[in-house]
Amino acid sequence: MLSGVWFLSVLTVAGILQTESRKTAKDICKIRCLCEEKENVLNINCENKGFTTVSLLQPPQYRIYQLFLNGNLLTRLYPNEFVNYSNAVTLHLGNNGLQEIRPGAFSGLKTLKRLHLNNNKLEVLREDTFLGLESLEYLQADYNYISTIEAGAFSKLNKLKVLILNDNLLLSLPSNVFRFVLLTHLDLRGNRLKVMPFAGVLEHIGGIMEIQLEENPWNCTCDLLPLKAWLDTITVFVGEIVCETPFRLHGKDVTQLTRQDLCPRKHHHHHH
Repeated sequence: MLSGVWFLSVLTVAGILQTESRKTAKDICKIRCLCEEKENVLNINCENKGFTTVSLLQPPQYRIYQLFLNGNLLTRLYPNEFVNYSNAVTLHLGNNGLQEIRPGAFSGLKTLKRLHLNNNKLEVLREDTFLGLESLEYLQADYNYISTIEAGAFSKLNKLKVLILNDNLLLSLPSNVFRFVLLTHLDLRGNRLKVMPFAGVLEHIGGIMEIQLEENPWNCTCDLLPLKAWLDTITVFVGEIVCETPFRLHGKDVTQLTRQDLCPRKHHHHHH
């Protein structure tokens, strides 16, 4: 009999704790954020609020919304950080001093279409960074310190169309990084790319409508022939692709050069 009474009281305590935790999850629109309707979408504006975490806030359950968290102090994103935000379609995280995204940080954002991570301090995009973002169409990560992208970073983002990575520190792209995505727009300006192979990279972006490759230190040697050949076949605008090295081609536009310029065949002279 006693054990039965004890069991009941445990349930009651659990019930009280649950309502307490529900109370502490503060309604995001009632505290410090401005919520306004625009074209049938709710915009939740939490810019520059000094937030270090957002997991304790409770957004509207039955509305789709865009969430603006620019200019906060979200330097690290922890697992399930956005688990309450399942109705977000756009998430802005620019200017947060963001250094690290732990695996599972974006769990629960099943309907998110656009993610903005611009102007942060990210150095790596890992295999598991974008876990749970299977609806993502638009990813913006410009003005970071990204030097490494792991090969599978985008492999689950099968709806991804637009990828913006300008002004980072990319020396190269891993093989097969775009294999499972059908990109239409790719911005790689202002990185440290010297070459771009056909096998494993260019072969997977055949559906591209816009690619931006300016302001990279292209190495105009035989290694650049695959890129040159690819540029000759596509009809989309690419911007200026200027040689950094070798010295004799410094400042020249790749599209104006011939295969022979890039990869001179050695001539065997028999006369002295």
